[in-house]
Amino acid sequence: MKRYVGIDLGTTNTVASVLEISQEGELLPRVIDIGQFNEDYEYIYDKILPSCLYVDKSGNQYVGRIAQSMKVKEPERVIYNSKNYIGTSGYFWEIDRKLFSPEEVAALILKEAKQSLEREIGEEVVNAVITVPASFNHDQIRATKKAAKMAGFDEQNTYFISEPTAALLDFINTEKKLPQNKRHLDFSRPRKMLVFDLGGGTCDVSILEVQITDKDFIVEEIAISSHTLVGGINFDLIMGSIYLLEKCSKEMGDLFDSENEKRHVYNRLVCEMEKARKFFSISVGEEVIYENIVENFIKGKPYKFKISNKEYEECIRPLLVKEGNMGYNVVDPILDTLEKAGLMIQDIDDVLLTGGMSNYKPVRNVIEKLFVKKALISLHPMFSVARGAAIYHYLSEKLNKGNNNIKIEPVLASNIYIDIKNGLPFLIVSQGTKAPYEREYDKILRVTNATGMRLDVFSGKNLWDPKMKRLKSVQLNFSKLIKPGTPISLKINFDKNRILTLRAWVVASTEQRVQVAIGEESEKYEH
Repeated sequence: MKRYVGIDLGTTNTVASVLEISQEGELLPRVIDIGQFNEDYEYIYDKILPSCLYVDKSGNQYVGRIAQSMKVKEPERVIYNSKNYIGTSGYFWEIDRKLFSPEEVAALILKEAKQSLEREIGEEVVNAVITVPASFNHDQIRATKKAAKMAGFDEQNTYFISEPTAALLDFINTEKKLPQNKRHLDFSRPRKMLVFDLGGGTCDVSILEVQITDKDFIVEEIAISSHTLVGGINFDLIMGSIYLLEKCSKEMGDLFDSENEKRHVYNRLVCEMEKARKFFSISVGEEVIYENIVENFIKGKPYKFKISNKEYEECIRPLLVKEGNMGYNVVDPILDTLEKAGLMIQDIDDVLLTGGMSNYKPVRNVIEKLFVKKALISLHPMFSVARGAAIYHYLSEKLNKGNNNIKIEPVLASNIYIDIKNGLPFLIVSQGTKAPYEREYDKILRVTNATGMRLDVFSGKNLWDPKMKRLKSVQLNFSKLIKPGTPISLKINFDKNRILTLRAWVVASTEQRVQVAIGEESEKYEH
């Protein structure tokens, strides 16, 4: 029996799933156990692999539960939230004079998932679908692709899908198995669905048009949010720094003799708030109290604290409302995506919540109040992305065989602009462009210098976007003198993995070509 594989490479946790096809043709995804060491150095199996790396004093590298526990004990030897930095050129962590790039950390995490998948299936796994935030740009997707290759996956047969789309595929598959009278939605007519995915490190929003009939399976992205680093970790940080640190300082007096002590206490409090957040997310009742004793908290003293759900909600309120004072919140990505799609709130037929934080009632309340409707909740909020990735692995095989009744189309997150030094940027690919996409621009640029010129590629919401990002700056050095004013042509390719490539050539001299792979470390210049 052929099996299909999906991996949710998360900011805080990683999950792997296998899909099998029943004799009746049903798609049966299931999350597997991933092997890892716990804090007692016992080898265990768990469906959740914390996306953390711990390097002990002997240089041994551990991924998973033990690394998560060491965030408190030896924080300087632990790398976590590394996904937030993947695709950032020149970013490294140093442990014992050894440098670790975000791609290397991701590769170690993916390798653990790969080995457990192979144990589960009983054969080598080289092909998979790996999820990325919908808002990931070309640098970030390419870097994730590089990490997958480092982990042992086949570069040509490893695909990427956005996390919200994967979660939606799992929801659709779950709905299809229900009796007609138990289904939440009728997909036989087109529906505009907003998927809100709030995980440990990112808030991802996608608007998709969905229609599924006996013949057709259509899931098309309309718009996706900008990259927003808001997730469970932000809830923990705001509680640890603003609330608990101040509270315990008042109760215990002057705690710290050094910055190291302060950092140690802060790490302990943030870890405690992670436990509190998970407690509140599954608790019911008007007044719920989380309390715990932290042994050997500071200078050998324990610290007992308690916090109510009402205190917690009041403290994290800035993350849940547009007028909050943190500079970021969970509402802005929704409004940003609606604006990109040219839609109003009332144009959205359904809202699907997924991600671990969707269990938290105040988050659901904010979304439902904004849309004035009940939100749909994923049955597997922690696992739906990995399950959906495995489903996409199966569907992508059908797509590759030319099945025209299946259409799953990603879109470009931001506008892409091109600029020549001292020139004006102009739009070459619009945000919302569906992949795959290819276009040639004939004689769109002009040579400005006989020996060479600089080509800059940017991404952003518009020309005046203060967060406009330079994707690439390429120096074209001509092998022969080219007369200034000579036209240059471009060819754009945007593939199904949402990776953009660009070719440029001097029209008067076909051998003067440069291939620009957006997000790669170098370009190949063809003479």
